[in-house]
Amino acid sequence: MRIAVVNNCVPFVSGGAEHLAEALTAKLIEHGHSALLVRIPFRWEPPGKIIESMLACRLLQLPYVDRVVGLKFPAYYIPHPNKVLWLLHQFRQAYDLCGTPFQSLSDTDDGRRIREAVVHADNTLLAQARKIFTNSGVTSQRLKKFNGLDSHVLYPPLSRWEHFFCAGYGDFIFYPSRITASKRQHLVVEAMKYVKTAVRLVVAGQAEDPADLERLYRIIQENRLSDRVQVIPRFITEEEKTELFSRALACAYIPYDEDSYGYVTMESYYSRKPVITCSDSGGTDVLVKDGQTGRVVPPRPETIAIALDELFTDRGAARRMGEAGLDLVGQLSITWDHVIGNLTA
Repeated sequence: MRIAVVNNCVPFVSGGAEHLAEALTAKLIEHGHSALLVRIPFRWEPPGKIIESMLACRLLQLPYVDRVVGLKFPAYYIPHPNKVLWLLHQFRQAYDLCGTPFQSLSDTDDGRRIREAVVHADNTLLAQARKIFTNSGVTSQRLKKFNGLDSHVLYPPLSRWEHFFCAGYGDFIFYPSRITASKRQHLVVEAMKYVKTAVRLVVAGQAEDPADLERLYRIIQENRLSDRVQVIPRFITEEEKTELFSRALACAYIPYDEDSYGYVTMESYYSRKPVITCSDSGGTDVLVKDGQTGRVVPPRPETIAIALDELFTDRGAARRMGEAGLDLVGQLSITWDHVIGNLTA
């Protein structure tokens, strides 16, 4: 089939969704299809641009395409008679992020109109897809709760899992991700104030907002943590990432109410490293089982610090939990053959 994978695009911003879209396109080609990744520019600031982006997607046409696979808002609005969705998440500011510190739409008449427009469009247009898959149970639950739509969970695999390896269990916790308020790197940095062992922390990622990076530096400076915390404020290469994972003691990944388990957790387990996450981190609970494949703790620096110290003190437990995490990935059949088979059926 000739398949178009459609996703939104914020120029020079890249994360798990962008990697997934690229990987899906490449895997479709490997499985014998003709595949093209269509990136739709998207702006959420100022808020009025959101409606413009939604309308732009509805006006687009994709000729000579047998099937469309839509991933994210508002790209999944592109019309096509043979469209399936692999929903990574909707525009969460119109749904579950309302009333939280991560809400970006104001509680004004304009903000409420935008929310109403997004919900109405989702209710109407998502239902037109031939089938809706999601990346996690969390995403499926939100879709059912807010829009009354049923879906099927299709877990996203890693594209280059074979590149990850374990070179031992070092003295640092690794947190690779975009530096942003919702990923909450600041909580792990603050946790370093309370650790009692010699554990270190390495945070790597591009900051979405300079203020988020400044927040980390301020915590480090005010608490004299510069010898214990290293921040790499840029996108690291795949080679750098696999090398850091290989030497790390464990991985930290503590987003707020994440849509899925995230690539970071998969990368950690393929490196045989346990994952520290939080009880309100959402979809990470598919793979992170407390005391079995990692630690699940309340989202407070003090409790995160205890988990860091425990892993530093017992490297054997870190190894066992990391290996158990990889076993769990295998048990859940998280493979590209399974994904491609469903999206092209």
